[in-house]
Amino acid sequence: MAEKLVPVVCPWCSVGCRFYAVSVNGYIRRIEFDYDHPTVNRGKLCPKGVASYQFINSSKRLKKPLKRVGEKGEGKFEEISWDEAYRIIAEKIKEIKETYGPEAIAFLGSEKITLEENYLVHKLSKAIGTNHLDFPGRYCQYSNSPARMAVFGSAPATNPFEDVAKAELIVIWGHNPAETAPVFFGQYIEKALDNGAEMVVIDPRATRGHKYASMHLKPYPGTDLAIALALLNVVISEELYDREFVQERTTGFEELKEAVKDYTPEWAEKISGVPAEDIRKVARLIATKRTALLVNEGMNQHVNGFEMAVALANLIAITGNIGKEGVWSGVFPGAQCGFCAAMSGIAPNKLPTGKLVTDEAARAELERLWGFKIPDWVGFDLTTMIREAGNKIRMMYIVAGNIAKSAPNSGWVREQLKKLDFLVVQDIFLTETAKYADIVLPAAAWFEKTGTAISAERRVQRTYKAAEAPGEAKPDWLIIVELAKELGLGEYFKYEHPDEILREINSVIPVFKGATPEYLAEHPEGCFFPCTEPGEGTKVLFKKGFKTADGKAHLQPVKWREPPEMPDEEYPLWLTNFREVGHWHTGTMTFESPSLEKRWPEEYVMINPKDAEKYGIRSGDLVKVETRRGSILVRAEVTEHVREGVIAMPWHWNVNFLTLDVIHEKTKMAELKAVAARVRKVEE
Repeated sequence: MAEKLVPVVCPWCSVGCRFYAVSVNGYIRRIEFDYDHPTVNRGKLCPKGVASYQFINSSKRLKKPLKRVGEKGEGKFEEISWDEAYRIIAEKIKEIKETYGPEAIAFLGSEKITLEENYLVHKLSKAIGTNHLDFPGRYCQYSNSPARMAVFGSAPATNPFEDVAKAELIVIWGHNPAETAPVFFGQYIEKALDNGAEMVVIDPRATRGHKYASMHLKPYPGTDLAIALALLNVVISEELYDREFVQERTTGFEELKEAVKDYTPEWAEKISGVPAEDIRKVARLIATKRTALLVNEGMNQHVNGFEMAVALANLIAITGNIGKEGVWSGVFPGAQCGFCAAMSGIAPNKLPTGKLVTDEAARAELERLWGFKIPDWVGFDLTTMIREAGNKIRMMYIVAGNIAKSAPNSGWVREQLKKLDFLVVQDIFLTETAKYADIVLPAAAWFEKTGTAISAERRVQRTYKAAEAPGEAKPDWLIIVELAKELGLGEYFKYEHPDEILREINSVIPVFKGATPEYLAEHPEGCFFPCTEPGEGTKVLFKKGFKTADGKAHLQPVKWREPPEMPDEEYPLWLTNFREVGHWHTGTMTFESPSLEKRWPEEYVMINPKDAEKYGIRSGDLVKVETRRGSILVRAEVTEHVREGVIAMPWHWNVNFLTLDVIHEKTKMAELKAVAARVRKVEE
């Protein structure tokens, strides 16, 4: 009964905290803080980190493969063997390929599984012959990533977290790191503030971090773009931009200048409700101080999020806040392994190498490495997959994703899932999505397998198996390998351990060439990708040039785009949503963590006192929150922490029954943060 200390990376957010799981005979008894290594968290953990392993002991864990025996969505299943499950899935894949072609099959990777496992999901989809490949992180990252690709030629964060502590100005926009990444906030943002940095928060809500800010701008949801355009207007019209940087390291400045000349702070005030003079003050601060710009879903999850992200990339470039120490820009993915999916090419138009599927030379090189033909057409994004369910998409294979709850307009999503000929869900619990599956496969949880994690600062780390999976549950990578063998593709999936998968990744994905199993085992702190040889990797991006053809930042003209749905007489309020410190994503795991569930037990709606008085609502009242998609009954919390005209709900429960599935034509991002709503008291 000897205790064993197993080093693990926390599975929750994308900070990349490390600690020890104290394991006894395959069971985790407790955790211990890691003060011995140069970890990003320096031994600290947030409430989710402290409770991180509780969910794996839930009695609701899936232990055997299941076959549906009731109607889709009923959640009625019978247990079957792994052999039967693999046989049924393989037969159905072959049947659908023969009847409709491989393009009728779609795969979803996940931000909940390791780099190695996402890589195998990608490889299996290509081996079957489909590029319909995506992951739910599209609804987190896919405004920011294409925008930064357009301007800089690269999407990930520019600097390590330690540079945030060296910044002179912290701008937190649509992000609440004091709750969603509290260890990062305490270790780096508070250090910057202690060193004399100033902080600006831009958010319609008062978050836990706003009390540290010298300025708090409160735009109406979905109108952040107007502020960003006005910031560009001020920096350019007042000639506050970095002339040398703009001249030597950018193109397109004159076109940008022309595009934003009419977007004055006064114009932005009429749209956003933020005073023009506050916008001017923030513009001047960004232009004159080393700035760390921290953004997240509050900026990303809008139909106009792409334009917003382009505007911010332009702003970073013209103020010279990039390519040097003491600055930071990038997005915080919702999960530790958000980059594990993205950096393994989980996207409908990508290869794992980062090249496009339409790039003939890139396909040929990967075909040489993998040994099979790769389809050359661009696949469907997640929202299009859902829209085409039962039509062009006949089968979906979902790994560790709960789109019946996480995708916008959840009621519609669930109806679409019923239309599929066949659905496979591979997960650790019988999620809302799994209830619509024909076959459910029980997977091992994060602490029950070894693999690679990637944090928001591009840090690549190894996490290790500390517990045995319950019943017959298996690691996701092993399920993919065994299914591939059943499909007759075993020669391409000869893996006995995640180390073997990572070594293949080292040879296939150039930015991970040096992140070998051996190096990561010897260096718990990991490396920063691109790490093209064993070593620390690349801490600061773009010191000498950008990843564009000419090495310059390509400034992009950008125009105002209003949200797809605005408040009106029928639905007079803005509805937005946010994340709680104690919960994560759709609650699949945190709802099964007793200490977290006890402290954060239910959803509610925040409403400003002036709006509450207008509608006769008091804190604790049962209210009906309604949009054109549906309604939810919740308790009201009357508070000054949300601005007048706006109501806000935590995201983890049922708010997506109210959100809008209209998408951006380029990024396919849906509108998750700004919809028209109404609220009324319900008599009990």
